[in-house]
Amino acid sequence: MQKKRNWKEYNEKFVRRGKLYIFLDFLENWDEELNRRNEGKVGRPFKFPQTFMHFLAFLHVAFFPLRQMEGFLRKLSEHIPKLKVADYSTICKRLRKLDFELLGNLGEDLVVAIDSPGMKVTDRGE
Repeated sequence: MQKKRNWKEYNEKFVRRGKLYIFLDFLENWDEELNRRNEGKVGRPFKFPQTFMHFLAFLHVAFFPLRQMEGFLRKLSEHIPKLKVADYSTICKRLRKLDFELLGNLGEDLVVAIDSPGMKVTDRGE
């Protein structure tokens, strides 16, 4: 005999998958990180810190194509004035230069936290 499905629980599982918590701690150290990255740099200075690029890399893999990500950032910056918007071509160039495995396995419960030292992706139990 087939087990009866708990539809409320089943539906809630999919609703929870849509939750998005955005921790923007990297904004606090934006200028400091940029100054460190641009110190001694030859050529055009970076406008966006590496931790911001890590944040965008996650958004790109999990949610948005590049042009839509630029639109998302524009809207987000209306609510967070300190957030600077990168255009999609800048995002593309910077993301191609990132050297780390972003997401090996997207599980059901995934937590991504980005602070000034960098990004950490964990399963819910960690």
